[in-house]
Amino acid sequence: MHALIKAVLFDLGDTLIDERVVSGRHLWEGTLHKLPFAQEVLSELKMRGYKLGLVTNTVTSREAHVRTAIRRIGLEQFFDAIITSVDLGFPKPDPRIFLTALRELEVKPEEAVMVGNRIDTDILGGNQAGMKTILLKWNERHQQEASRPGEAPTRTISSLTELPKALSEL
Repeated sequence: MHALIKAVLFDLGDTLIDERVVSGRHLWEGTLHKLPFAQEVLSELKMRGYKLGLVTNTVTSREAHVRTAIRRIGLEQFFDAIITSVDLGFPKPDPRIFLTALRELEVKPEEAVMVGNRIDTDILGGNQAGMKTILLKWNERHQQEASRPGEAPTRTISSLTELPKALSEL
């Protein structure tokens, strides 16, 4: 029997916001641009009862900075947990960053899915933490094919609009 999915963890850059716009800047500087349908999809997932977490590698941004940045674009209210690599002291793909988010959400790894755009951080780390993983492949900025054990995503989608259906099929 498959475990019921109770939580969805998201990466931030190129998963919920366009990474090109913030490259080389602090998150709280300038304007962030949501990916198409980010708000609608997050809203639908919350209505379906999923707990949502944000797990992001940051250079200097702490949780408060990330919250401020995503509040300005209307996404903060969807997240039950926001975990940054700066706050924890270790980045993705270290499984501890994912496990910290899952502890905060009070769900087991097998009850969660990691959604991200990078095989080498989001997918590898999510897999190592024991979660299912969904690769959001909407651009060609990062490695798109698994090249090492543990890098294969459970599913691949090309738009956030495909996420609710993909989750229901896991």
